[in-house]
Amino acid sequence: MDATLAGLIGTTVGAVTGFAGAWLAQRAQIRLQREERMHQERVRWLVDKKPLFRDLLTALHGWHDSLVSVWREDAERDDLSEIRASATKWAVESSLIASKPVRVALDDVQRRFSDVQRLILERRVPAGSEPLADVLSSLAVLEDAMRAELAEPMRPPRPGRDGLLRRRAVG
Repeated sequence: MDATLAGLIGTTVGAVTGFAGAWLAQRAQIRLQREERMHQERVRWLVDKKPLFRDLLTALHGWHDSLVSVWREDAERDDLSEIRASATKWAVESSLIASKPVRVALDDVQRRFSDVQRLILERRVPAGSEPLADVLSSLAVLEDAMRAELAEPMRPPRPGRDGLLRRRAVG
């Protein structure tokens, strides 16, 4: 009777331990697959963001160049609205998938462009000033935010001691 009871207890403990081990292994595998999917999604967004950010920056620099030409009276004002519309279109599209730092920097750039454009078109630029200096500095901040966002997904998650994927520490 004692041997039978010991065998029954041993079998039960072994079955519970085997079941727990299988359950833990399955959870670890599911977590690994989820982390892998998240990384693939980040890489996919990167592929979408690169050309979008490139087109946005090209449009913003075109807007800047047009404002410089209008300020120096080298160009017509008519071209400016078309270029501004293009920059605004790319800004809206970019803001839909961009991170918060990029959206904040983009809002700042657009605000500065609008303020400077109003001054230039109304011919209220103080003599001897560089009205587009603030625009260029905010464009540099925007470009830095975009580069930071594009660089983040490039760091793939790495497996930890338990075999699960972990994000690399930024720093």
